[in-house]
Amino acid sequence: MNNVSKIKTLYAYEDGDTITPRMGVQIATGHGLQQFYNAETHQVTNTDFGTYHATLFPQPYSSKAGAVVVPAAGGQWYFNNPGNSDMGILDGNGAVKQAFADRFEVTTVTVNGKTFPALTIKANLVNPTNQISTDIYIYYSGTYGSKTFMCSQCIPVQSVVGDAYQLMVSVTGASGLGDEVLSDDNDWVQYTAALQMMSTGTAINAAVITFERLVKGSWVAVTANTGIIELGAGTMKLYEAAVDGAELFRVKAVYNGDTWYKLLEPTDEHDPYYIVDGCSIEGDSVKRSDTVTWNPKVYKRHNGPGEEDEDVTTSEGWTFTYTLIGQRTGETITSFNQTGITFERLTQHGGIATRIQASRS
Repeated sequence: MNNVSKIKTLYAYEDGDTITPRMGVQIATGHGLQQFYNAETHQVTNTDFGTYHATLFPQPYSSKAGAVVVPAAGGQWYFNNPGNSDMGILDGNGAVKQAFADRFEVTTVTVNGKTFPALTIKANLVNPTNQISTDIYIYYSGTYGSKTFMCSQCIPVQSVVGDAYQLMVSVTGASGLGDEVLSDDNDWVQYTAALQMMSTGTAINAAVITFERLVKGSWVAVTANTGIIELGAGTMKLYEAAVDGAELFRVKAVYNGDTWYKLLEPTDEHDPYYIVDGCSIEGDSVKRSDTVTWNPKVYKRHNGPGEEDEDVTTSEGWTFTYTLIGQRTGETITSFNQTGITFERLTQHGGIATRIQASRS
């Protein structure tokens, strides 16, 4: 039996090619993008971007090219609002505008021999002057092969009260960078997890860290298998054979009777087939009035330049199954199916990841 899978994310679809935007992140191991601040002074206690710079870079995936591709020159970064040109971070020459120069600088990141445009966050985005108290979003708008796409990255902003904790996960690929895509140039992906105190970033060494994998709708403890999956103290290393298409794993931390979860979404781009999900929602935001529908198709990748990918959904007998996963704890949702995703249910579960699996005998 052949299987191919996909997890719903942002995409732009045109002329047989699917551009799946995702944002790459570079930051020192053990640190995340969260801005935890003292609610009275609005001073950041963790992570301090002034000390630990964070670098964002677009990683659009082209189904036709079968790889992560480099955007065309001339892309734009936005602070919080991509619909407002004043929130564009770069000027017409590609330099950081004076209004943003205290927090950002442009750079490049090289991953697997490809150089991507990048934006470094060099100072805290929350401070006593701007009084920001809600999550911040950084957007990148770009093009590839005349197709437009937009990546986004949330910078969570949270007030710290008492002894609050966070589950941190760092990602390292064979290339040495934070890349979750397994490819010809990236043979493995390693996740490193730690429970930390929000206010200081201090690791809680007494926390018990384990990893789980979604198997037929249920979370199953990951077991080590030499050359496929390697487990260590708070680490999980996945090789190509461990991932089929787009998979869902989660890391679990238990401390003082409380449990924290975080979802992991490694992707293997070696598969000759891919899924276009046909979702009625082009992005990842569902309004109260939206109806979510799906019309997935399986495509066979093209064999050479100029060749169109082939729709093999019907001709090769592919059938589809759906698994819905709540983003808050990673629980499998069985009370409704993929046709029942609504604004209210997304709010209830903190967002829903829909995994589509196509199978044929």
